[in-house]
Amino acid sequence: MSNLTAEGFEKLLNQLDDDSRRAGEKYEQLREKLTRSFLWRGVLNLHADVLADESLDRVAKKLTEGVEIENISAYACEVSRFVWLEHTRKNKEIPTDETPEPAPAPAPVDSDERLAFLNKCMQEVVKDEDERRLIVAYYDPDPGEKIKETRRKIAEKLGITTNYLKQKASRLRIRLEKCIRECIAEAG
Repeated sequence: MSNLTAEGFEKLLNQLDDDSRRAGEKYEQLREKLTRSFLWRGVLNLHADVLADESLDRVAKKLTEGVEIENISAYACEVSRFVWLEHTRKNKEIPTDETPEPAPAPAPVDSDERLAFLNKCMQEVVKDEDERRLIVAYYDPDPGEKIKETRRKIAEKLGITTNYLKQKASRLRIRLEKCIRECIAEAG
């Protein structure tokens, strides 16, 4: 996975539109278009978001390297095709003549146990203390405060756009969810 820099993200937004608000909207539309194309190609929902982000990260990296891109949407779609091909090569299933038995459903987990898994995963997966504070603040705003306002303040404090903050929080959430699912499976 490539790491999206703030500079790369800003260049991508500037390429999409001169107006920052419209650029943010166009970014979200393009990301949604890429996500839908991955879903259409049979990628699982969880992976489709990650692959769309990876595609846009690569486009932003090219812009940072000085590559001139005339049609950003078409270029992003082409990059997403390569990302999808890499993903399918890495995740090939071995064909068999027999249909595998479905995995047993995990045992129900109570809220205390789920909270314990969340705390464990926060320590294991989100090692950086600043990232832990970010994910908690992003998904658990102060009572009475509007979520959009809280997230705008977080982005402002970090010196990044709200779109970049959303992307960062989404990636952290996906890693946490995966860890929690693994903990639940092990407990079951």
